[in-house]
Amino acid sequence: MNRLVCVGDGFAHGHIWPEWPQMLSALASDRETITISGVGAGNEFLINGLLHQRPYEDVVVFQWADPNRFDKIIQDDQWRTLGLQDDTYHFNFYQQGLHTWWLSSASINSHVRQYHNFYVQSQQSAQRMEDYKTLLKGYLSSRKNYYIEISTQGQEVFSRQTRFAHLRGHEVQPSPAIHLAYIEEIILPALPFAVDVARLDRLRASINDCQWTAYDPDRNQTWQDIINNLDTA
Repeated sequence: MNRLVCVGDGFAHGHIWPEWPQMLSALASDRETITISGVGAGNEFLINGLLHQRPYEDVVVFQWADPNRFDKIIQDDQWRTLGLQDDTYHFNFYQQGLHTWWLSSASINSHVRQYHNFYVQSQQSAQRMEDYKTLLKGYLSSRKNYYIEISTQGQEVFSRQTRFAHLRGHEVQPSPAIHLAYIEEIILPALPFAVDVARLDRLRASINDCQWTAYDPDRNQTWQDIINNLDTA
């Protein structure tokens, strides 16, 4: 197996603090890790990003997003303007390949609402997701990848367990300590390789010792200091 490719939405993006792909990369430091993610990303955007990487004999961890999200390729100024004027997701543009995408997620824009309520309702969204899953599994298998399937919904259920009540807080994304528990209990047992146990213990201690604050302006430096300590221990 060559690269470790991690795919997911805001539960994987690492924009408010380190999340599972960043931690997994720290644990599998001997591998090239690629993260494909976006805040509020839908499955169309995530699959497109993975296809651009042309994975071959890689380990792919794909975290399926909610099936009803709307990812829009910006083809003209009309949609760019709609995105820029959105009260919540005006920042949410991503360049991927030849295209710029706007990830609308839970936007209340009337055009987005019309898409969900009239054009692609819940049953079609769910069926589309099942079709995506079938096709992606076949594609990855044909290219000799090792495929691990998880989901944002599954991680959300995991993070709401009573034992995490003191850690969950009010943020949309689970805290770093919960992300690490998710890695240890759900992802690591499914990987085709083992990580260094001592390195995992050191990472757990560092994360538990840190007072994490969402969007802390020093969060990148804090995480880099943790990585440096792992590498020099």
